[in-house]
Amino acid sequence: MTVPTIGFVGRSSSGKTTLIERLLAEFTRRGVRVAVVKHTLHRQVETDLPGKDSRRYWEAGAAQTALVAGDRIVLTRRANDPAVEEALAQIEGVDLIIVEGHKKATYPKIEVIRAARSPHRIPDLDRVIACVTDVPDLDCGGLPRFDFDAVVPLADFITAQLHLREV
Repeated sequence: MTVPTIGFVGRSSSGKTTLIERLLAEFTRRGVRVAVVKHTLHRQVETDLPGKDSRRYWEAGAAQTALVAGDRIVLTRRANDPAVEEALAQIEGVDLIIVEGHKKATYPKIEVIRAARSPHRIPDLDRVIACVTDVPDLDCGGLPRFDFDAVVPLADFITAQLHLREV
C-alpha cells in the first residue's frame, strides 16, 4: 500500500521548513505518524562529518553505512542520481509522508510563497493543490490559499485531500 504523500515547494527561505515543523506538531497531536523527506543540493550531510567513523567507512567505499543511536537509525547508501521515489519506497510504518522540495515530482504539492522572498508563484509546477502565502493579492489560480498561521485548517485540508485517518 502506498503511503499518502504531499510535497511543499517554494523558493529557498520561503518558510517551508518552519511550516512543515508546525504541521508535524499538529499531525502528531492528531495521532498521525509522519515521515519527512528533505531535498538538498548539498553532497555532504551532517552525518558525514570529516574524521567521524561513518565518514571514514564511506570514504573507504562502503555501499551503505548505518549509525544506530538510542532513539534513531541513520542509514546512508550509495545511489547514482537518486529520485525522490527511491527514498519514498524505503519509508514504512507511517500514515503520511511530507516532502520538502522536489518540484518536479508527481505527488500533489502545496506551493509556499513568501512576499519577502519573492511575491510570485513558480512557473510550470505540476500537481499544485493549494498555496500558502502572505502575499495579499497573489492569484493562486483558483486554488485554496492559506496564511502561514493557518496550520489547523491546512492540516484539515491535507487530511481531506489525502483521505488520512486520524487516531
